[in-house]
Amino acid sequence: MANAKEDEGTKEVRIKPDLEKYVNGVSGSGKKTKNCGDAIAEALDGFTVEEIRAVASKMTDTTQKDLEAKYEHLNVGMQIMNLRNRIRGAVNKLDKAHEADNAVPAGLVQLGYEVEKGQAAVAKRRAAAAKAKEDREAKAAKNAEAKAAKPAKGKGKKAA
Repeated sequence: MANAKEDEGTKEVRIKPDLEKYVNGVSGSGKKTKNCGDAIAEALDGFTVEEIRAVASKMTDTTQKDLEAKYEHLNVGMQIMNLRNRIRGAVNKLDKAHEADNAVPAGLVQLGYEVEKGQAAVAKRRAAAAKAKEDREAKAAKNAEAKAAKPAKGKGKKAA
């Protein structure tokens, strides 16, 4: 939904997305993000753009180099969005082929095989981030204790 605003002869368009349709996720860098909450978004939650590109390459039979060249003009978030959409298309294509011939694996099953390695890397990154956070909190607590134990320096006049 877009709202237009007239301001001294110029037209400004603001897009206000309905964020209630999305669920919280984590980007490859560990920052909070939003995604559509489907099985593909859940499977790729926390993946870096390189890891998603590798999965998309295997799912779409396109080389990683070609995918990188195609989306290099976009920022990382847009690359991830486009690559996930390509993966969704490949999953849907495999699902249709599976319905016609059970010898073809279902799309989500095939995606599961492709993301196993990436999920291990995500788990490792999350564990390292949790450890780093724990270390920072311990250091902050130690500094707070040391500061509390230090006598306060008086700025007032000395009593005679």
